[in-house]
Amino acid sequence: MMGVTFISPVFPLMVLDMGMTQLDMANMIAWFTFPALIFIPLWGFIADRFQRKIVLAISLLLFGICGSAIFFTDNMQTILWLRFAQGIGVSGIMPMSGTIIGDMFSKNNDLEVGAQGLRVVSINLAKFFYPVAGGLLGGIAWNLPFLFFFIAVPAGLYTIKYMPEMGAQEKEEKINSQVYFRLLGKALLNWSVVISYSVVFMRFFIKYGVYTFLPLMVIKYGMSAGEAGLVFSMMSLGLASVATQVKRLSKSRIPMAYIVLSGMILIGVVSIGFSMATSFISFLIVGLLYGIMEGFAAGLETSLLTQNTSRDIRAGIVSIGSWIRNLGKTISPLFFLYVSSNPEVLYFLSEVPLLNLDMSLSSGPDKGFILTGILGAMAGIFLALLIATTWILKKLTTSNTP
Repeated sequence: MMGVTFISPVFPLMVLDMGMTQLDMANMIAWFTFPALIFIPLWGFIADRFQRKIVLAISLLLFGICGSAIFFTDNMQTILWLRFAQGIGVSGIMPMSGTIIGDMFSKNNDLEVGAQGLRVVSINLAKFFYPVAGGLLGGIAWNLPFLFFFIAVPAGLYTIKYMPEMGAQEKEEKINSQVYFRLLGKALLNWSVVISYSVVFMRFFIKYGVYTFLPLMVIKYGMSAGEAGLVFSMMSLGLASVATQVKRLSKSRIPMAYIVLSGMILIGVVSIGFSMATSFISFLIVGLLYGIMEGFAAGLETSLLTQNTSRDIRAGIVSIGSWIRNLGKTISPLFFLYVSSNPEVLYFLSEVPLLNLDMSLSSGPDKGFILTGILGAMAGIFLALLIATTWILKKLTTSNTP
């Protein structure tokens, strides 16, 4: 989506033209992602109980109208409230796209994985061009990129009139709210769902740290807004290149859940590179590697949800995944801002013998990537060990059963 990648390159210009502060910069993302923590579960419930296309259409209209309205104001408080309203809209768009694909191909897992992969590819190919285009348009006027959000309005009107309701024949007409929430709770205990949720959180926690503070790191090393946009684009290009192969990956001997989990570990390791990059070329290389590692997770994580749930709760399960994604998006800028202002929180890492890190060599928000990278990799490893332990206990219990 255009909500962050399209406008992130113009943040340095907003600092110069509007006097936007570092806190304002973090809030531009946090106010956009926070509404999802409230509205995504509501959108998911409405979509499961009524119609997917109603949620999608309303969300598109709200996203487009409020986003393009920012073009007409330079008041920071007004901009933040419009970003908040725009965030309400986007909270219904992303979970519905994955859910509708799951509905369309619910009887053919291979086609579903391929379609979800194409969805990820299309999003990230667009993201490849968004930062560059946003940076170039921002060079003309800082507010010009916001006008392009209006493209969502005709898409919303088209959805209302022409889009059919997918998978309606699979819906269990007699299901009530009590049964719905019981089925939802049972699905949340599925290991595939747990893995998908864990990876989604860490993936977007790290990514939105990059989106928020890479422009500051770029300024620190004397690069332009256009060059910052190219780094964002390389991340999307790397992700899209791997996402094109998800159908093939899903047919490998390695279970889909473990491919996604491996992606989480590798994302954590590679993200540490952002704290070590000091030049435009090094940022490009780290961005590309990060995108490639992210592709192993992003291309399959939604399929883990849609293929392990029925149509009656699919929107709810996918929406909870989107809720977790936005939790990571929301707290990430605030975390990196805190680390930037309080570097002493990372000094304990210099005491870990295996890491052998000298925290005095890094400064600013880039320190946060060291901590999140380590935490991300450790969380992935811990989850893998937990799953392995559960599998072993299950086998031992089965073998001892007469």
